[in-house]
Amino acid sequence: MFAQSTLLREKPRVGCAALIPPKSVTVILVVALSSCAPFTKPPTRETIEVRGTPYERGLSHGTQLRSKVRSFYTTLLTNSLFPYLSREQPDIASFLPEYAAERYQNGNFAYELMLDSAKNIERSLNKATREELQGVADGSGMTYDQILVLNTFVDTVLAVRGVALAIRLARAPLIKSVEFVGADSDGVDNDNDGQVDEAGEGHFEPYIPELFGLAVELAPQASIRIALTEVDGVDPATVRLYLNNQLFTHESPAVVMNEVSPTELQVTLTPATPLASALTTTLVIGAGDKKIITVPLPERASFMRDEEIVFTTRGAGLHRRDLRRPPLTDGRTRPAPIAIGVRGSMTVGGAPYLAHHFSLLDANTAHKHTIAIRHVPETGPAFVTVGWAGIVYGLSGMSDRGVGYACDPSDTLDNSVVGSVLDQVADLSKAKLLARGMPIGFLGRRILEQATDAASARDVIANAERAYGWTCVLGDKNGGLEAIEVDNDIFNDGTRGTFPLTTTELDATGRRYASTSDDDFVLGSNFVKNVPDITTLNLAGQRIVPQRQWSGFFYRSRRAVDGAKGRLEAAKGSIDAEFLEQLIADPQFVDQSDSMNAVVLDLANLQVRSAMGQVPATSGRFEVTEVRP
Repeated sequence: MFAQSTLLREKPRVGCAALIPPKSVTVILVVALSSCAPFTKPPTRETIEVRGTPYERGLSHGTQLRSKVRSFYTTLLTNSLFPYLSREQPDIASFLPEYAAERYQNGNFAYELMLDSAKNIERSLNKATREELQGVADGSGMTYDQILVLNTFVDTVLAVRGVALAIRLARAPLIKSVEFVGADSDGVDNDNDGQVDEAGEGHFEPYIPELFGLAVELAPQASIRIALTEVDGVDPATVRLYLNNQLFTHESPAVVMNEVSPTELQVTLTPATPLASALTTTLVIGAGDKKIITVPLPERASFMRDEEIVFTTRGAGLHRRDLRRPPLTDGRTRPAPIAIGVRGSMTVGGAPYLAHHFSLLDANTAHKHTIAIRHVPETGPAFVTVGWAGIVYGLSGMSDRGVGYACDPSDTLDNSVVGSVLDQVADLSKAKLLARGMPIGFLGRRILEQATDAASARDVIANAERAYGWTCVLGDKNGGLEAIEVDNDIFNDGTRGTFPLTTTELDATGRRYASTSDDDFVLGSNFVKNVPDITTLNLAGQRIVPQRQWSGFFYRSRRAVDGAKGRLEAAKGSIDAEFLEQLIADPQFVDQSDSMNAVVLDLANLQVRSAMGQVPATSGRFEVTEVRP
């Protein structure tokens, strides 16, 4: 028998006709009714409860949200994501000729590519999960393949996007070196290596992006010299430097450019007004090459990602490892997703919480299809996930055992799609980009179904083959707190692609990896322990490099994490659910265009507090969903 399910909607809004005074004449009433908006606005967020077998729960999900499931698939995938991904076809086909085949032409590239991976991923899904997906398909009137693609597209698209971005950045300018002029004779240990004014101090070559600061205690009037290199040459007119949020270009008197060779451009910045003393600041560097790409249109140069260099001026008194990135207020940069866990000494009464602000791609669509689902299986714990119509999981959730998780994507080329290319490297003419393993959302579901505490939740992720790179914070009602970073371990290097973290663990510089104390975690969308996530190599002419050298999330995450750590430290001992709601709603941590949902998990009280259904998600109020029915 079909199980009973419940759909809880927002309280209907009063229609404008109800505002017309009772004494108004009939003609006014008729005009008012004909010109008014509908009495109730379709809800952009909903809470549903589904009960029974996996198929029954899926059928209930699809039936209750039939129109939204279909709308979400059409507006996000068909109308937004597929066209976006199809723009990558020329770059990918230049590397993997199979994608020039007829099957992938005429607008079919994105769907066929994603269906290939979805079918590959399906092998990792158990019978119950497949039955639930079939139920969603039957209830919504969509095909099973469409629902399978909808439930696997996140990991697949991130992996394919990573490959495409790496290909694109391989033809863009790179920073060869950074030099703080005069640092080798200023009487200060600017690189914290224990030596003062050694040869080459202040000169960083090769330049490698840093998790923390690059140099300290620099003279406020020091010049900064950057060497940019690209095989097609670096176009001086495209160079942009933002120092302390001030823009400099090739037309600025403070900038001197010298093309030292056809492939190298030297840029020297000497601000007319020296920087303030005891300042922690950021230099942002961007540039394009001289080769104009015409396919696909529009015509354009290849641009590097913006590189961010953090340093201090004389008097700051900070070690490089202790630098925290200041916010950028240039109006161009956006925060990355962030996950927080707190307990014990950090919170009121020692209560455990997780907080999560997830952002990735709204496309003016995702926020209109948000849902909190309370699952009540025939056996096992009840649980709540926060996600989107047609998707059977969320990227955060909690079970009635008081176990919760919050996960964010972490760009890596050590992913299952790159692994599939390596498996086919003997004949790249037929190679395809195929994801495999478990998408993180399905692993989140497994946590809610199986884990009894934070440690066993960590093991669920650690013991599975993942499709992509992720960072997760995990907690339980008794104060258990764990974190883990994962990739796909395509080189079988002995790590299994699994990097668990503890709150007390220190890196090589003596800094906590992801904590401010023994009772908190703060993780963004970049690796802090798994820093050399992949070996640098060339694959069929394409350069494969670690995450920190190409990911657009890298610097965004560093700024968001540093900002959140500062707020947590200042509030130590007074943190509660309301504080966390306010924290993740702070503009410093909110992607104004692609914020998708914000969640606080009150683990002890079994409450999921979520803001969603608008952009940004936190522009609306948090609503409470009880985990237990």
